[in-house]
Amino acid sequence: MVVSEKTVLSHGFEWSAVIAGTTIALAISIVLLQFGSALGLSASAPLRGEGSIASWGVIAAGIWLLWVQLLASLAGGYTAGYMRSPTIELQDHENDIRDGLHGLVVWSISTVMVFIAVAIFAFAASYIAIQTDTYENPANLTNLQHNSTVIFTFISGATALLSAVAAWWAGTMGGDHKRKVVDLSGHLSFRKKI
Repeated sequence: MVVSEKTVLSHGFEWSAVIAGTTIALAISIVLLQFGSALGLSASAPLRGEGSIASWGVIAAGIWLLWVQLLASLAGGYTAGYMRSPTIELQDHENDIRDGLHGLVVWSISTVMVFIAVAIFAFAASYIAIQTDTYENPANLTNLQHNSTVIFTFISGATALLSAVAAWWAGTMGGDHKRKVVDLSGHLSFRKKI
């Protein structure tokens, strides 16, 4: 294993790796959510439908949300785990825990930032709806809309937990690949080898 002196001295939490992973996770989330919204897979789309269309809309939006969160968590967690400097005097399981924690912190920061953005957007949308008299009182929601909201909220929560596990796993894989100097050039290179 090729190790520099910097690796030996690194014992703390590396925010630079977490910031890089978080940035990648958020960028992937934004791009994929924009793409999904263009296809009608936004969080509010299922609530506008009628009958079975709304149920399928909830399922489709939930699957899309799962895909977006898993992909973003895997990429961000892997980046943080790979960029973290391994500590050579520690055993592999200790390095795995540290790599996994870096991936988990990427997930948590990304999740909190998305939550804040959604809360701001919901507040702004509610304010505009109240000002333009298009606000619909939650007490007036139909049973179908209420059920769709409950199902979508449950799917979102379950997806967030799965994404946390994915970020942890990806962080440990990224750190493991770095420590073992795994050659990924065959998978990641756009150049043809001669």
